[in-house]
Amino acid sequence: MKRFLVIILVFVTLLCAGCSSKEYSSAIITRDEANTGGDLSFVYDSHDRHVYFGGEGEYIQFYSANEVSGLEEGYRVGIKVTAPNDVDSVEDATLEVNSTSYTDFLEKVEGQEQTYFYIYPTFSEDSRETNFKITWNKNAKPQSYKIILNEKTNFLKSEG
Repeated sequence: MKRFLVIILVFVTLLCAGCSSKEYSSAIITRDEANTGGDLSFVYDSHDRHVYFGGEGEYIQFYSANEVSGLEEGYRVGIKVTAPNDVDSVEDATLEVNSTSYTDFLEKVEGQEQTYFYIYPTFSEDSRETNFKITWNKNAKPQSYKIILNEKTNFLKSEG
């Protein structure tokens, strides 16, 4: 009887392990190709999932609104977020940026969804952090990230 209970317990444990959401490694995060924000230091800590911009004596650039791309005016940076290499599918991927949810955010090339997207958060003297959460597919655990503008980073007073 004891052996039978042990076998059932092992079976249930294995069954439950297969039902849980998949945990992927951290995303690949780089600066956007245009280096939006200007000549700022950039560090991505994949362990803590924090992205750091700027530092002492550095200046973040101001940008006018861009209606074509849907970007508001302000001081912003740009990052490219690519799915981890172990993600096998990005079907049904979801993104949440500062509590706003998106489902159609992955870049498209010749109509085909890619495994990457861009984020252009804006910052101010009072708001130097942006949070985002990505769920790569319906079977994945959500991953939370933070983009931080260093407190010692200065703001350019005009566009440039």
